[in-house]
Amino acid sequence: MSVIHLVKANDDLVSHCKCEQGTVGEPGQLDCPWCGCGWLFSCSKCRKAFSFAKVVEINKTWQELAREDLYNYNKQEPDNDSISNWVENMKGMTEHIELGKNYVYLDGYFIPTDEEYFEVEGWKSKHDFIKVPQVEALEDPTVIDQVLSNSDYWLKNEIK
Repeated sequence: MSVIHLVKANDDLVSHCKCEQGTVGEPGQLDCPWCGCGWLFSCSKCRKAFSFAKVVEINKTWQELAREDLYNYNKQEPDNDSISNWVENMKGMTEHIELGKNYVYLDGYFIPTDEEYFEVEGWKSKHDFIKVPQVEALEDPTVIDQVLSNSDYWLKNEIK
């Protein structure tokens, strides 16, 4: 059995994950998304962050992906409820992804890197962009400090 899922696409922008195939784990976004938890993927194997993911077919089940991610998060065998919740959450988050396309993570959403003029109401804040900020940051690194890692940006746009 196989699953259509996200893996690390490259080492562009921010990439601390050195896994051969860094599989995207469930977002562990906290109340400080500017720290990176609101705009970077987390590898389910090494738990390190990266910016860009691509959609591939993985020769695993949803339950196997969930177990790997949950186990590597806290080094304890996950229970069936945790696995079921992970699967439900990730299936919902990935239902729109397309095989072969590249994505970024932003505040609860997997967004195609070629997306333009988009608006989302995320888990923390409301976002309105002409171009995907991580893609824009490849040419203009100040986008990281001005938007993605900027607590003022996130708090100014916070959903109340």
